Amino acid sequence: MCVVSKLKAHSTARKSLIRTLIFVIVILFLGSRFDAYNQGQLSVVLILFIGVLSVTILTGISGQLSLGQGALMAVGGYCTALLMTNYKLSLWIAIPVSIIGAAIAGLLLGVAAARLSGPYLAGTTLVVALAIPTLANRFFSVFKGDEGLPVDVGYSPKWFSNTFGEPTYEQWQLYVALPFAAIALFFASNILLSRSGRMWRSIRDHESAASLCGVNFSRQKIFVFVVSASFAGLSGALYGLRGLVGPSVYPVSLSLTLLTAAVLGGIRSISGAFIGTIIIVFLPDWIDLVIDNFELSEQVSNYMPALISSVLLILTVVINPAGVAGTKLHKHK
Repeated sequence: MCVVSKLKAHSTARKSLIRTLIFVIVILFLGSRFDAYNQGQLSVVLILFIGVLSVTILTGISGQLSLGQGALMAVGGYCTALLMTNYKLSLWIAIPVSIIGAAIAGLLLGVAAARLSGPYLAGTTLVVALAIPTLANRFFSVFKGDEGLPVDVGYSPKWFSNTFGEPTYEQWQLYVALPFAAIALFFASNILLSRSGRMWRSIRDHESAASLCGVNFSRQKIFVFVVSASFAGLSGALYGLRGLVGPSVYPVSLSLTLLTAAVLGGIRSISGAFIGTIIIVFLPDWIDLVIDNFELSEQVSNYMPALISSVLLILTVVINPAGVAGTKLHKHK
């Protein structure tokens, strides 16, 4: 029995590694073909993809609805900014420490969430997201309020430039985000196929039945919040390195954006998380290409991306709740 479990674990890790390597190769290929603007957009896709994975794990796999993933992203972003500005730490050190900070925040939130479900859990996490601007302004000397903390990814070190050539600022953003996105993808793939992933799905499908089978659902709910918060913290740390860490960077709408991406792509699918992220990041540009042919006022044009995203979300929920990737999986069954 132990040998069979080890073989399954090795098989899972091998599949996840192959998927991750293909992902890295595709991103590097696209990055080499894109211009500077689209390279920047692609780096945002990688960053938000990690945040959408946190929604996939928490809501899609374990069935816990959270509207506070943006707040957990803010924890990661503020931790990174404070460590880099106050203690002059490298981003390669600050980001892992920030993941730990976000995991601790997820632990505290998970303890409270273990007693809640449905709209009560969603409401509680929404309150946490709403509290971020208040805390930033209340402790102005530390978090600088609405002014925020200026911090960015910087430029490539000399060893990198000497080895691979001098990348542009947008290319360096992409190269920094890619290894973290690849690591997040690898771990998410393994988690979803692991014993913990199966327990989370059993809790999502039928909590009472899972409990009768010996699953400690309260402990698992806390654990999944910690894991999800770690992904969100990593995403938030990278998101803040785009120039500024402040309340305007992590608004309440950010949590809704992550949830929208997860639903559009397929909330129970890793590939769906990536597809949904591409949609929400590139949709404004696609809309601009279309509406350039029409004479619309600037006010209408500015609200068009949000309007179309909302319509797509409603249509997905009503017509195809499984999302884009979910439909594909369903056809293969």
